[in-house]
Amino acid sequence: MSEVIETTVYKFEELSVRARETARAWYREGGFDYEWYEFVFEDFGRICECLGVRLKTSPVHLVGGGTRDEPRIHFTGFWSQGDGASFQALYS
Repeated sequence: MSEVIETTVYKFEELSVRARETARAWYREGGFDYEWYEFVFEDFGRICECLGVRLKTSPVHLVGGGTRDEPRIHFTGFWSQGDGASFQALYS
């Protein structure tokens, strides 16, 4: 059976001073600490395929003992000047 779940959402300006500080602290401490960029990497891989670019890969060990190849896409979180994304690939 489905149920309705309601969530009250506030704009930042509507928060009390203390709530604003709590929100800022949550954000600074990794509020987005999940792999939100996963689908960006997938899309990038597909675009590379269309352009004839072959991404280099590295083996990643799996819990069951096997491995899978993961593209060499390197990403840092844009904390300072010079951070960003890069990749290793072959093109001919």
